[in-house]
Amino acid sequence: MTPNDPTAQGLATMASTGFEFGGDPEQVAHDVRAMWEQLGQPAGAFEAAARAIAVLPQRPEVPIADQARRRAFERAIGINPVEVELVAAMSARELLERMARSVSC
Repeated sequence: MTPNDPTAQGLATMASTGFEFGGDPEQVAHDVRAMWEQLGQPAGAFEAAARAIAVLPQRPEVPIADQARRRAFERAIGINPVEVELVAAMSARELLERMARSVSC
C-alpha cells in the first residue's frame, strides 16, 4: 500500500485529526484501529498511513506581512493554530508507526 492510497490517507487523517482535537494516544489508537478493522485489516495500512502524514494537504502559505491578520481571523472562527496541526501530525505519525510495528510483530 502506498501513502497515496485512499485507505492510508483516511487513516492518517483520522489519526491527525484525533490529536488535533485533543484526543489522547490511547483513544486515537482505538479509533484508528476500529476503522482499520472495519476496512478488513489491510496489510501495510498503518505503515502507509504513517508515510501519508507527509502528503496530506496543508494550509497554503501566507506572506509574513499577512500572517498576523490570518492568525486573528483563524482565532476568531475557531481554527487551531498551525503549530497545533503540526504537533498533531507528528503525534499521528509516531502513533501510526508504533501501530505498524505492533501489527508486524
